[in-house]
Amino acid sequence: MVIATTEGQGRCYEVIVQSDGFLVQARELETGEIAPGETTLFRTLPAAFAYIDMAAAAERFVSARRDDEEWRELADEYHHEVDRFVSIREKWSDEGIGVALLHSRGRTLLETGNRLH
Repeated sequence: MVIATTEGQGRCYEVIVQSDGFLVQARELETGEIAPGETTLFRTLPAAFAYIDMAAAAERFVSARRDDEEWRELADEYHHEVDRFVSIREKWSDEGIGVALLHSRGRTLLETGNRLH
C-alpha cells in the first residue's frame, strides 16, 4: 500500500508498506513506469520519508538553471533535505538497502530458506 508520495521534476517518489519495511521507489511522471535501479528498502518510516523528500529536492535542484532566481532557493532546500536525511539516518541507523543488494540478498535467502529480517 502506498502511504506517501512526493514529486521531483520528472519523477514521483513513493513510500510503500512492505512486510520487511518501507519500500521507496521512483515512478516516471510521464509514463507511470517504475524507474529501474531507483528502489530502496528502509526499516523505518522516518528514514523513508526523509529519503523521498531528499530525492525529490535533488531532482528539482539538478533540473533548475543556474541563472534562474529560484536556483539558490532550490539549492538551499536540497541541502536542508540532505542534512535532515543524514540526521534521521544516523538517529535510526537506517541508510536503506538498494535494489541490487535486495535482489542479491533475496536470491541468497531463497536458496537458504530464510527471510529478509
